[in-house]
Amino acid sequence: MVKASLLLRACLLIASSYASSFSKPNPNSKLRLQQVLVVHRHGDRSPITPLKDEDFWQTQLPQSHVLEGIAKGTTLIRPPEGNPKHGAHGRGPFGQLTMMGVLQMASLGERLREEFTGTLFTDEKPLHPNRIRIMSTDFPRTIQSVQALLTGLFEGAQLENDGLPAIEIDVRRTNSYLIPDPQPRQYPTQLVLESHLAKRPHLVEKEKELNELAHRVTDALQEHLGDGAMGVSFGIGEEKSQDDVKKKQKRPLAWAQLAEILICLHSRDLLPPTLSKEDVEEVNKHVAWRWFENLSHPVLAKSAMWKFANKLVEDMEQKVACVQKRTECIEEEECDIEEPLLCIYSAHDSTLIGLLCVLQLEQPETWPEYGSYLKAELIQEDVDGKSVQHWVRFSLNGQILRSTWMRDDESNEPVEMVPLSKLSEMIHDEHDIYCEQTGTKLFTWKNGALVHTTSQ
Repeated sequence: MVKASLLLRACLLIASSYASSFSKPNPNSKLRLQQVLVVHRHGDRSPITPLKDEDFWQTQLPQSHVLEGIAKGTTLIRPPEGNPKHGAHGRGPFGQLTMMGVLQMASLGERLREEFTGTLFTDEKPLHPNRIRIMSTDFPRTIQSVQALLTGLFEGAQLENDGLPAIEIDVRRTNSYLIPDPQPRQYPTQLVLESHLAKRPHLVEKEKELNELAHRVTDALQEHLGDGAMGVSFGIGEEKSQDDVKKKQKRPLAWAQLAEILICLHSRDLLPPTLSKEDVEEVNKHVAWRWFENLSHPVLAKSAMWKFANKLVEDMEQKVACVQKRTECIEEEECDIEEPLLCIYSAHDSTLIGLLCVLQLEQPETWPEYGSYLKAELIQEDVDGKSVQHWVRFSLNGQILRSTWMRDDESNEPVEMVPLSKLSEMIHDEHDIYCEQTGTKLFTWKNGALVHTTSQ
């Protein structure tokens, strides 16, 4: 498998040498959309942190007949051993997709259907379950989100009643790499790395500046917090140790908790009277800054998201190989296997942030809201009827995100499309972290693995 992948990348490099530029297609070329990968955040949810008014939050959830309806025509693929449960999984009515979230995701499915009709899906290759592939983290809210999306994508038709094959939703081991903060981490040393990066002077200083805000918001939320609220633990650089849990009365809630509680309360006009919209915005702004500041470091970005990013690249490389094979086929029966036109990954806001960082894309102006989606388009460049290059273009909610690691030959600005071959190279770049005082190498990312080389 490794040899085949290396051979494919070599072929991509040879093909790309015929293109006029690595920074943009030849203006005389014909561009054809070959495949689209969509990574979306789940829809609106109840707070993950347990709150006191469980009955209210239960009323926000979809009724059982709604969930049964969106699940029709889909089947879950789980590993026999099950998946580890994450701290952000939620319990009871908490951390669950709301009815508002169901409607959001169905609307997103409709938007994608309109967007892909005539471009990705055509009369020759119409939308069909066999032409899509679904993966999801093993959280009820992400599974239900993609099920709701599918009802919009297929115009609300009940797939099983239309005689179409069931759409498989693969959740096998996805909790370990579709999020940047799996529990446990992919590499045990990632927590050590997160702790090291959190001690950087500018981060420590920022935490001191906002310490009063964290305590004030935590105090204001006390009357809302339910049993077990202080023990919830998730987020890059915010994992709680057993000592932290024992000292729960001495520390404010983690920033990730503060942000998610405030968003849920604010959207329903339930903020405590001592908190304002400005407080919500300031907390959310700081959380976004923390996540980007940590995950923008290439060693942590690779440690947290390389496996998923590499899968996305390999999915596109496999599509290129499949199209090439079909082109070379003489007998039709030799070409009855085709890579999907649309791959959908149902995940979380942290997933989107992690991918933006590891792929070195422009940062959006705002935090990805519920139902946000990152799109990667695989585009074939043809000259005189022959494929000379394959490009990848990224966007978030329809807005193009330029790749900051590659510059235009003429303007020196980040480019909107990158060659697939160069993207594959970038994903495999190696990175190190050195001690500023001694120059000793502390961490290294190499060959798809994180190594803690020495203690500081």
